[in-house]
Amino acid sequence: MKRPAHYSDADWAEYQQGQAEHDDLMTQVAAREAQIEHDLITAADAYESGLSPVPKREADLARPSDPRYRPLTRKRSRSR
Repeated sequence: MKRPAHYSDADWAEYQQGQAEHDDLMTQVAAREAQIEHDLITAADAYESGLSPVPKREADLARPSDPRYRPLTRKRSRSR
């Protein structure tokens, strides 16, 4: 960028120094954001790989039912 006519040499040097510091900070922020995104993706992949697959429905039906979990049937009262 060319120096504007109304800037003195000192003002222009200060502006350029400020712009360089700003550019450096923006580079640091972008690098940090990329690292955070990478860490999140890595954590999500690790979480997903640790999950066990859900059993198929056919496998559930093939197992004998547990008598403790059978639905209760309504019994008629014998007091009639």
